[in-house]
Amino acid sequence: MEKAKTGKTSLQKRSRKITAVAVVVSVILLAGGSLIHVLLQDILESTTDSRIRMAAAEYKSNLLRLVENDIQILQTLESFWEERDIVDEEELAGKLREVTEKNDFPGMAYFGKDVGILIAAGKENETGVSYETLPEPMQEALARAGEGETAISDIYDSENMGREIFVVCVPVTVDGELRGVLAAADLASRVGELFSEQFIPNGYSYVHLIGNDGMFRVRSRESSIPEDMEDIFSSPNLTDRVKESIRAVMEEEESGMFMFRRGNTRYKLFLEPVGLNGWYLLCVNPLKEVVGSIYWIITGTQAVFILILAFCLLVIVSGFRLLRNNNRQLIQAAYVDPLTESCNLPGFTKKMEEACGRNEEFSVAVLNIYQFKFINEIFGRQQADQLLRYIGGLLGKELAPEEFYGRATGDFFYLFLMSTDRREIEERIHKIMRRIKDAPFLQRSSYHILFYCGVTGTQGQERNGDLSSRMMTQVMFALDKAGETHQDNVWFYDIQLHEKEKRENYIESHMHQALENGEFRLYLQPKINLKDGSLAGAEALVRWITDEGKMMFPNDFIPLFEKNGFCTRLDMYVMECACRHIHHWMECGIRPVPISVNQSRLLFYEADYPERLKELVDRYEIPAGLITLEILEGLAIGNVEEMNERISLLQKAGFRISMDDFGAGYSSLNVMGALKIDELKLDRAFLMEVSQGNNLRQKAVMEMVIALTRRLRIATVAEGVETKEDEALIRELGCDAGQGYYYSRPVSAEEFDGRFIGAGL
Repeated sequence: MEKAKTGKTSLQKRSRKITAVAVVVSVILLAGGSLIHVLLQDILESTTDSRIRMAAAEYKSNLLRLVENDIQILQTLESFWEERDIVDEEELAGKLREVTEKNDFPGMAYFGKDVGILIAAGKENETGVSYETLPEPMQEALARAGEGETAISDIYDSENMGREIFVVCVPVTVDGELRGVLAAADLASRVGELFSEQFIPNGYSYVHLIGNDGMFRVRSRESSIPEDMEDIFSSPNLTDRVKESIRAVMEEEESGMFMFRRGNTRYKLFLEPVGLNGWYLLCVNPLKEVVGSIYWIITGTQAVFILILAFCLLVIVSGFRLLRNNNRQLIQAAYVDPLTESCNLPGFTKKMEEACGRNEEFSVAVLNIYQFKFINEIFGRQQADQLLRYIGGLLGKELAPEEFYGRATGDFFYLFLMSTDRREIEERIHKIMRRIKDAPFLQRSSYHILFYCGVTGTQGQERNGDLSSRMMTQVMFALDKAGETHQDNVWFYDIQLHEKEKRENYIESHMHQALENGEFRLYLQPKINLKDGSLAGAEALVRWITDEGKMMFPNDFIPLFEKNGFCTRLDMYVMECACRHIHHWMECGIRPVPISVNQSRLLFYEADYPERLKELVDRYEIPAGLITLEILEGLAIGNVEEMNERISLLQKAGFRISMDDFGAGYSSLNVMGALKIDELKLDRAFLMEVSQGNNLRQKAVMEMVIALTRRLRIATVAEGVETKEDEALIRELGCDAGQGYYYSRPVSAEEFDGRFIGAGL
């Protein structure tokens, strides 16, 4: 009996012990399961938040790009305006109408101090519009632009256009003076179209544009928020605590992530400041209950089958590990280069964007191997990959701890360098190039490897949202420049040089079409007879007026044309325009005056040049003596005899020859005396020296030159006459004619006829 009691007690103890162990194990399993569940949920939450923030960044970038595009169009238009472009309201309205139609703007406007011009697509132009009659948002944007800053209005419903719009305004300055405001309207529906694009994988994002007052500006096409709700704070689905948090985020102009429930569906709500007009992106995303089924299985199993908690725990742990491994593999595939095990291009860009947010000064370089494809061909893919891995390992050793690198496809290596000192960076990169050339398998071959590298830095750059993408574009331009020389080269991006290259590229890619379209216009500047004040002639000049109405002056394109040889075609084109205009005078019964036409060196020495000129004057039935060919003294240096032969041929055909820009820099009296010219043009610099009054030696030289030309029976024309005193001086010195702004700037052929031919002097 005692033994049985003792056995029972022992069994109870063992039972209690087993029960206690089971309870402890169960509690541990339950606690572990709950902890893993929370960790898994946190990972899913952070992944969801990251995707929402990524999508919001894309929407924000697209919105800012839309606004920036409108601003660039207006600033480009404004930069080419001159005083006369904004004086005539009708002409200005016509230009605005052209720009409106060309860029699909719903409307444009220009406002001076009090009144302005309104252009609406499909409607008549409105001039003399009062500032007070405009909608308040537009008034506010115009006022800010009137203070010299670029401004964007809030979105409002335009009665004139019958649609919701916003207005982009830029100040208009002429000769450094603020003269008015240029504005263009854009449709709010375009913003809505941007929001229709999806950036969240396997999900749908509803995006709205709201103001800092919570009022909706633009709604998503598909929305979880009722259309009759005017502001976010009216939502019955948001708790008071969430609404207060949203207000606090808006007051601080920060972004914020919130959660709310509508029915049985949970949503993430993310606010991202746009940086314009107090606008915010409101991103609403429905959450899928990813772990819901597993959670109920676990809790049900705990209630019914305690013994299989370990299995459930194993399932949870396995699921967690699988998710973690999958995420690691996804990150590895998305941001890691498998060959060098460093960043790939997206990974490099991501890390660089993070650095941009820290307001640090840094540079980005891209290193490339010249003709890498031949390394693949000569040494084989395996050896080429070995070289790339060697470069990656070397870069990892050469870069500082806070620096990093990444490899794009092929042999493009991107370097993030914590320096903007050009000399230091160039020395570092050349050192890396030398060390790469010491690679063992390259030392065993006779192949000479070359590198070129482009670099751009943050110094002088605007710290806005597109800094990263802008620098990546800049560094590729620099790389292209570095690759133009077949030697190890490091090229630093230069903003001014790049703008010049873009301008030259535009000129060279459009010059032939511009000539065919008649965009090169004939301009004339009068020459005045100093004896009686009559019109002695005119000089033919050229202006390039593009289809967009932009005017380019000779200094913008003539130097480039002289390099690429296009000046020969342009000179003959201007010559034909001059002949045609003289013929027009003769047809109208007007006594023509001679026109001087500049001739380039390339054209002057073409074999058939005299014959082509003779053919032109014969075709237009004008005397050759009405054409004066202006040449530069430099054409004759070391070549006087051949020059005189060509001049004699032209003079026999009836043409007059003028030496242009005499007195600019080095001028030779020997050349002047040796050449059989009919006219000498004294450069403006010569006149400026003499007109100062204290340069008696220069005045004596000028008197001697004019006296010599008179003895040689060479007419003289003084350029750069800008004042009455200038005219008195050259008349005193004995010049035959004067030319300069005192008489007139170069004007279009039509205006010249109206002022000097039709109306007389």
